[in-house]
Amino acid sequence: MVEIALGDEIEKQIAAVPLSNSTVQRRISDMVADIKDQVVQEIKSSAFGLFSILLHVASCSQLMVFARYVHAGLFKEKFLFCSPLELTTKASDILEKVSLFFDSENLLLDNMCECCTDGTPAMLGTKSGFKVCVKRRAPKAKGIHCLIHRQAVKASKTLPAPFEKVLDQIIQIVNFVKGGVLNSRLFKQLCYDMDATHHSLLFHTNVRWLSRGNVTANISA
Repeated sequence: MVEIALGDEIEKQIAAVPLSNSTVQRRISDMVADIKDQVVQEIKSSAFGLFSILLHVASCSQLMVFARYVHAGLFKEKFLFCSPLELTTKASDILEKVSLFFDSENLLLDNMCECCTDGTPAMLGTKSGFKVCVKRRAPKAKGIHCLIHRQAVKASKTLPAPFEKVLDQIIQIVNFVKGGVLNSRLFKQLCYDMDATHHSLLFHTNVRWLSRGNVTANISA
């Protein structure tokens, strides 16, 4: 960024200034907070004050929420926040995280017009799913199923036989490694010995976004 704005010489001078880890961490945190504030302010000033959200729970139990809204006549899709789910990933846990963020930023859940999720029971449960809980607080909000998730599930069931065989073998290997604590520790040490970039594997599930592709991507990395 400095190179683009000020030129090569200034960029080299700034790069030569030593910074402690705490300074770098503080500046990153300040930039994150500033970007978050900009997104929140744009949502508050969006057309009619309406917005929609997309939720995804990653394999490491991290809740990620994205927002879509209209600002200055343009549709915008921005990352809103990420929060760990410490114990369980129930609909009540997800709703609590979303509500805490909305309350802290003075965003009105009533202004949510759409909620996009994947197809897990925690999201789509007819009695206590996240969408049901949201509709109790925002009756006008519509719930939709993520298009990418539907395509991923469909594609995973229509793979050609050779690819399906290879992928099934990879999944069996991953499940064997992740199936025992000792296996995971031995695999982690093997990755360290081989100077691998990553030191852990991702579990495979049939209905969690593009997790099948992530298995092979994680191994190849």
